[in-house]
Formats: sequence, structure tokens, C-alpha cells
Amino acid sequence: MKLTHFIQTEMEQLLGSWEEAAPKAEPKLKGKGRCTLKDQAREVLERVTQDLDTFPLKDEPERNPLGNGKSPALGFDSGHGARRFQQSFFILQMIRELRARVTRAWGCEQRGLTEKDIDELVRFNEAIDGLIGHLVPSFSPHRGQDTRLIETMLKANIDPAALFDTNGKHLFIETGIADLVNAPQRDVIGETPLELFLDLATELLDAITTTVATGETQHREFHHGVPFNFNCQFVPVFNDRNEVEAVVKTSRKITERKQTEFQVWRNANFDSLTGLPNRRLFLDRLKQTFLEAQRESSSFALLVIDFDRFNQTKNQLGQETGDRLLEQVAERISAKVRAMDTLARLEGEEFTLILTKTDSGGAKKAAKRLLTSLEQAFEVDSQRVHLSASMGLTLFPDDGKNNDQMMHNAHRAKDTAKAHGGHQVRFYEPWMS
Repeated sequence: MKLTHFIQTEMEQLLGSWEEAAPKAEPKLKGKGRCTLKDQAREVLERVTQDLDTFPLKDEPERNPLGNGKSPALGFDSGHGARRFQQSFFILQMIRELRARVTRAWGCEQRGLTEKDIDELVRFNEAIDGLIGHLVPSFSPHRGQDTRLIETMLKANIDPAALFDTNGKHLFIETGIADLVNAPQRDVIGETPLELFLDLATELLDAITTTVATGETQHREFHHGVPFNFNCQFVPVFNDRNEVEAVVKTSRKITERKQTEFQVWRNANFDSLTGLPNRRLFLDRLKQTFLEAQRESSSFALLVIDFDRFNQTKNQLGQETGDRLLEQVAERISAKVRAMDTLARLEGEEFTLILTKTDSGGAKKAAKRLLTSLEQAFEVDSQRVHLSASMGLTLFPDDGKNNDQMMHNAHRAKDTAKAHGGHQVRFYEPWMS
């Protein structure tokens, strides 16, 4: 379904969804005033869909900004000053909320956007931006400070915003940010972040001071509470003498992005079944252990653990039960490993362990403890399963001088243990190469 058709057919549902948020944005809007606001929101959507229906596609030449026609009659108080200034920002909040509601609802309807859908979405946002651009002059009959503040905020992007004077005092704060700082808007105006006892006060004031001093936009990332992350930009507002007279701060919530980045990193570095480091992270940890041992002239051991006849056991248990067995194996080994050591699952039933700051005697003792622990039966899906392991040990710097050599030596020692019946620990010796 085309975006314009979607807006037209779902107009009442979109406005109803948007209206639920309106009282939170402007508590004073009730009764007649609230109905008027809904009518204005309807006019905004109708104006935007008209632009989308009449404007050429992106591959046609000489593309001009959307929103060049007649603007909706969004009324303000006849007076000026603080009330009119607050109203102007509320109108921007209203339009931004409409933009978000339409985008979210259409995305759910389409269940995946095609290239044409994305082009329509871009044109929709351009129409909204063009419309806002035409509304800005109506915020003030003269080009005064309030007009400059609004225009700078638009350039900064229509995200939750706050305005500061050059001393860091709040001139304006949107409802969303006021909720985050747990204070009513009226209590925030005229106060600095320090006076509000914000946990980010020092960082915020530093960004504001730097923006005022340099006249340049600052970009900062902030962590606020749990689990909010924000990407903020601080944009200077210049007066007619090219002096910074205020700072606009916009805040884009990036919690989801941070969570996604963390999940991508985790998927790339940890085994999905056991939660242990995978081969990639293990090799990185081994490299770091090498560098530390060389710097401190210390020794460490590398242990490879492989279970005897595990595939046969897994075939008898079935895939799912076999996976649960591996999870229990990982938990049992982890319980016997020091926090300073690194346990990883390389593949299948093969595990590796870096034993830092130890000698041959300490490494062999640790391996024997693991071997004894793994002798105890595992209870999996009401079945008792007995396992035995073959382990290969190698020591730095005696047996190997680099990652590849250490891995090779540990595997050769493990293979020797298997070849001699399994269920034992073998230290690497030169004849095994």
C-alpha cells in the first residue's frame, strides 16, 4: 500500500493514537482546545499527503523541497513573549509526534520496506520538513531571538531538545527530557544542570561552555540511568553580531543501537550454546596473555580438553540432549577455573583453557582437578551420563614462542593422550611434534 493511501485510509486511527500522547505533551489542552488541536493535526497530514500525491518521483529532474504550498492554519495566541514561544515549540513537538506515529504504523503495515517504500518515506519526511520550514516565520512577527532559536533547533534536528543560555541555564526543555530529569518543565526553566542535581551536570555544562567558547557544534554521548544512552549535539545560536547567545541541545536515544551493537559483538565473540568465549575471542585473549607474559617474564599454560567417544554418546542421547550435556560440561569446568583464566569452546566438544601466571606443576595440578571433576556423572533429561576427557598441556615459554606453536603443541599432547586410551592429561614433549 502506498504511504499516501495508508495515511488517508488510516487517518482516524493515526490521529487517535497521536491524541493519546497529546495530553502528556500539553496538559492544558482539554475540551475545545484539544479538539482544535486534533483538527490541526488532521490538516497537517492532509497537507503532507497532498504534497506526496502531486510531487514528482525522485528520478525526475529539478527536484525542489516539498511543502511549498499553503501551510496549515496552526494558530497561536495573539500576544507574544514566553507564551507564544512555548506554543511554537509545542507545535514542533506535535508535528514530530505525528511523523513518528505515521512512520511506525506504516512500517508495521508493510512488514519490511522495499526500495520504493523507502523513497516514499524519504519524500514524506521531506514534506514534513518543508512544512515546518514554512511555519517557522509565524512563530514571531520579527526576526528576534525566539525565531533564531527555533530555526537553529530545526537545523539541529527535531529530536527531544533543550535550550540553554550562555551560562548553562535552561531557557526551554521538552516534556520528554523533563521526564528523564524527573522534574516539571516549570521547575527546570532558569536552572542549570548543577542546580537540578543532574548526574550528568558536569558533562553537560562542559559541552555548553565549549560550544559557547568555540562557536562550534559539539557531539557527545551520555549514559543516563538504566538503560538509557543518548547521542547529543550542542548547536550554537548566533545573534546579529555573530555572538553566541544560546545553545540548542538535541538528544537522540541510542539505547537500542547500543544494545544491538553489544549483541553483534557478543554473537561474534561468544559461543551461542555455552556462553563461553569462542575461537575468535580465545585467540585474542591468548595473544594478550603472550604479550603480558613477555612483558613480565612470567609463564602460563595452555590446556586443550577433548572428550573421548563424545559423538557416540551424543548420537545415543539425541541432538537436543547432547547440547544440554555440553552446557553442563561448560558449567562444571567454569566452576573449577580461576577468574583470571580464560575458558573457551573452540568447536564441538573441544574446550581450551589459558592458565595464567602458573608453572608446569601448577598447570598439571589444575588439569588433574578438572579431570577428576569431569569423572562425576552428569544428570541430563533424567539420564545419567558418564564422560572421560583427554587433555593436552603446553607451557610458555618452554614449549612455544607464539600462538600457532602453542596451539599445535597442546593439540599434539591431547592427541597423544587419546592414542594412549584417553581419560588422562599429557604434557607436550618435543618427540610429539
